[in-house]
Amino acid sequence: MRGRGEGSMVEHDFDEWYRLYHRDVFAFVGYQVRSRQDVEDIAQEVFVRVLVGADRFQGLAAPKTWILAIARRAVADWYRKKRFKNLFSLNEVQDVASDELSLYERAEISAKEEALREALLKLKKDDRDVVVLRMIHEFSTEETASIFGWTSAKTRTKLHRALKKLQEMLGDDPLFDQMARKAAEEGVSLR
Repeated sequence: MRGRGEGSMVEHDFDEWYRLYHRDVFAFVGYQVRSRQDVEDIAQEVFVRVLVGADRFQGLAAPKTWILAIARRAVADWYRKKRFKNLFSLNEVQDVASDELSLYERAEISAKEEALREALLKLKKDDRDVVVLRMIHEFSTEETASIFGWTSAKTRTKLHRALKKLQEMLGDDPLFDQMARKAAEEGVSLR
């Protein structure tokens, strides 16, 4: 990242980061918060923080890792602000389904995704975040550890425990089975 004195280069980097990572931020926040409006508000706040803090980016982590760490803190801040209000609204973040899928297939996929989302929301925040980053966004153990400020060993242990909790909630759900297979491929066993 270039210094603020170079003006348009900061804007250029910001525009590039937004283009590359805005979907990741929206997806990450969407797994934490149900209301589409809140997701949009939090994502906007994330990129405001990125722009304001761009001169502090030191390149010790990948820009995506740094931006999702900001997103994690922004979600935590949002929950703190909403602590005494109703945390869950009736609105949900929904991805637009492909036109090639039948209505039944879209409903089935949506129901499975909602079951996973509900189970994730029942986890503690750190557990939910480690699952979302590792299994959904496919961050490496090291990248995830960097976001949390943990060791790689602690990250693997937290992932294992969080997946065990999800397994208890979801049983033999196909989406969970897919995550469990991916975790096993990376050496995180659920036995």
